[in-house]
Amino acid sequence: MSIIPLFPLTYDLKTFRSNEIEKGRLQQQQKALDQKRSTLDWGVPLAQLPVISWDDFQAQASANGAALVAIAGVIHDVSPFIADHPGGKTLIKSAVGKDATAIFNGGVYEHSNAAHNLLSTMRVGILRGGQEVEVWKTGVERASKDTKGNGVVRAGDQITRVVTPVAAAVAA
Repeated sequence: MSIIPLFPLTYDLKTFRSNEIEKGRLQQQQKALDQKRSTLDWGVPLAQLPVISWDDFQAQASANGAALVAIAGVIHDVSPFIADHPGGKTLIKSAVGKDATAIFNGGVYEHSNAAHNLLSTMRVGILRGGQEVEVWKTGVERASKDTKGNGVVRAGDQITRVVTPVAAAVAA
């Protein structure tokens, strides 16, 4: 037969506010996201890319099977993607050796978040411009790190995403 005590075993218990409990839950979810994020290919970090002059960029644009395109001051080798580009080979080939920032960000189509993420895996250099890259000023302010110290790129915060220069149709 169980004996139920007639007096409480605990007293004067303190509880946390629901805000603090939700913070803890969110922090645990963030740890799980950080672990998942570390398994994905986010491309070469910008700080590790070589700086390339405009003349060298143009000279190397089509050399040795490369297809280099500059977008927002970042040089990308799009050669592995030319055959799969939804807009066709001709469109992407027309941007080789050029600054395609306007084309990529609404001049032809407003590219999706997935397109920006795919583009980040094709980075090969930073374009030397002799001036500050205006696009990066806001990116530096928004930059944050995950619990492992890696930079976090949130949807819509890719370095190649700039204010749409013209009204455009939306594409993948």
